[in-house]
Amino acid sequence: MATESLSPSERAARALKQLLDGNARYVRNAAIHPASRPSAAPQSPLAVVLSCSDSRVAPELIFDQGVGALFVVRVAGNTYDRLACESIRFAVMKLGVALIIVIGHDSCGAVSAALEHYPATGVGPLVENIYPAISAAKGGPGDPIDKTVRANAIIVAERLAGEADFAAKVAARELMIVPARYAMDSGEIELLRNPEGRTHAGLR
Repeated sequence: MATESLSPSERAARALKQLLDGNARYVRNAAIHPASRPSAAPQSPLAVVLSCSDSRVAPELIFDQGVGALFVVRVAGNTYDRLACESIRFAVMKLGVALIIVIGHDSCGAVSAALEHYPATGVGPLVENIYPAISAAKGGPGDPIDKTVRANAIIVAERLAGEADFAAKVAARELMIVPARYAMDSGEIELLRNPEGRTHAGLR
């Protein structure tokens, strides 16, 4: 079936499966890196990926995708500001992307810095943007860094789902927003569930 004939929900589900299949190849050390040569063809990316800037977390590699497959926005701590939001908006509104993946990762330096400074103010948005996740993850068993990484990806995904243009598309079942965690030791991507038990916003 041609991609053009699919609904946004079908395109998002197909894109997510393609990326998770690519991650499985990456984990098995069987990556094929399709379309890895330079290209000036019009772009039609499968998904937007909002990920941390950590040099070990390269979305095109961990999903085994080539040139033109992903619209990547990278910020330390995988949060976003207005400029990053406008970049994501371009992909969704102008390029027709139906899937956004927000990826946190273990041993995140930005999360560690946020935990070190919390709840001090005036330390900058890179750190303070993660404070809501620290608050949400406080208490109970488990590693504070890992709990905050998970909470941060979920909170950022939900926050994106509340942005005006995105909220309308989520409500219309035209956009899926998925929080995830990348394990640097194994290379695996884990889809995360929010407190309501959902793995994504929209298309449910």
